[in-house]
Amino acid sequence: MKEISLIRNKKLYSIFFVEIAEILNKEIFYSKKKNKFLVTLIKIYITPDMNLIKVYISIYPFLDKNILKYIRSKSRFYRKILSHRLRYRVKKIPKLDFRVAV
Repeated sequence: MKEISLIRNKKLYSIFFVEIAEILNKEIFYSKKKNKFLVTLIKIYITPDMNLIKVYISIYPFLDKNILKYIRSKSRFYRKILSHRLRYRVKKIPKLDFRVAV
């Protein structure tokens, strides 16, 4: 039973990781074309109760608090996009909490 749960968690991790990375890449690229920066998804952590995903990102060339604030303000929008993309694969879409990777 524990192996099935472990396999399920790995699949969910990989699905969420790929989809969140694509969403960040597309949405931030189109919304902030005038500013040249790159947002990279470093890792995610899914809580055991599937209520929250902690998303660790890196911002290149430098950490700008305004960019991080902008990404955090759009987290509900990113969650909505994620729910549309994963509507047939995942029942529950957790909230997204963006953090800077150290």
